[in-house]
Amino acid sequence: MRSTEDILREGIQAGQFGGESKPHGDHAMGFVAFSDDPITAFTGHIVDIGSGAGLPALILADAYPTTEWTLIERRGGRTDLLRRAIHRLELSDRVHVVADDAAVVGHGELRGTADWVTSRSFGPPGDTAECAAPFLRAGGQLLVSEPYDSVLEERWPIKGLDLVGLEFTGEWETEAGRYVRFTRTEQPIDGIPRKGARKKPLF
Repeated sequence: MRSTEDILREGIQAGQFGGESKPHGDHAMGFVAFSDDPITAFTGHIVDIGSGAGLPALILADAYPTTEWTLIERRGGRTDLLRRAIHRLELSDRVHVVADDAAVVGHGELRGTADWVTSRSFGPPGDTAECAAPFLRAGGQLLVSEPYDSVLEERWPIKGLDLVGLEFTGEWETEAGRYVRFTRTEQPIDGIPRKGARKKPLF
């Protein structure tokens, strides 16, 4: 069995991400730093959109054994890497990969099934919100990594969030990153994501 540290090192060696492994691991763990007791708070089904080489999903899946994950990544080469990493970490029983665009998958059987959606570097805020919201059940939450110097009111306007049935819940920082959290309302969003949404974000 490989460790997440091994997987991070392999990702760096393969050019999937740069730098040292520890900051990537610390940044991933920062996604759940909104809670003093993440073992209790962060449970259920999580959808990770734009999973890339597996950050933060593989780190969090390994750390929180009561979670079940669906990793969505449209690039075939990366989905192959993800599946190999999942196998090496012995997570295949509760971590699965979908090789498709999140904007398409959001209209399928995973719609409304997630307690959480995570997004590390999926795209601009409007794109992220529109593609993430359909996966969430009412009351489910979206966790997004943010630039340290961003102005949240400008990047995540209330009017834009209303369009996808999300409302701002909170923000926090760690030494490794800055994060923001949104909650899925009960507002119907039947037409979301729009066809071709990723080419023209809502905001």
